[in-house]
Amino acid sequence: MKTFGVAMMMTLVAASLAAQPREGKSFELSLSGSYQYFSFGEGSDGSGAFLVSPRFGVFIVDGLEFEPEVLLMFASERDPVYVLNGLLSYNFLSVGTAVPFLLVGYGVANTVPFFNVPLTNYDFTVGVVNAGTGVKVFLTEDIALRIEYRFQKYTGEGEHTSNYGFGSFSWTQKVDTRIHSAQFGISILL
Repeated sequence: MKTFGVAMMMTLVAASLAAQPREGKSFELSLSGSYQYFSFGEGSDGSGAFLVSPRFGVFIVDGLEFEPEVLLMFASERDPVYVLNGLLSYNFLSVGTAVPFLLVGYGVANTVPFFNVPLTNYDFTVGVVNAGTGVKVFLTEDIALRIEYRFQKYTGEGEHTSNYGFGSFSWTQKVDTRIHSAQFGISILL
């Protein structure tokens, strides 16, 4: 079974070496978004968060695309937080209307979005490793629904010092979080 899987992957890669979602298109604009409302128990105040994930992709060579991504999160009664990612994706040639892709990348953030809600606004930089796969299903020649699975690993640490009347103390705050997510959106080839 493992040999069959490797053979299928090699065939897919070999068949798509000259991949480009659509001939003559050099740019892609993608937008994903979601909203979540979060509260603790009945009668308590809640918090809402809206996650916007725009990307403007540039095809470097056939099938290989550079996709910078900006995630801006606005939550009620909190400062805005961000995640900035630089992604490389490879779009596989497809005979039909579906174009599968793989992506990898690295980014920086000042938060870790947990179910789209920023839990905290860190005062140090958090690194973000990205890996994922997905498919673009073309509804027209230039417009596609984008469905994506993404794995992200957030890591970082910062030193903090507090001064009180009786003395001061310091501690290290560490971030080591892994997130698996599904994203849904739209892509437009330009």
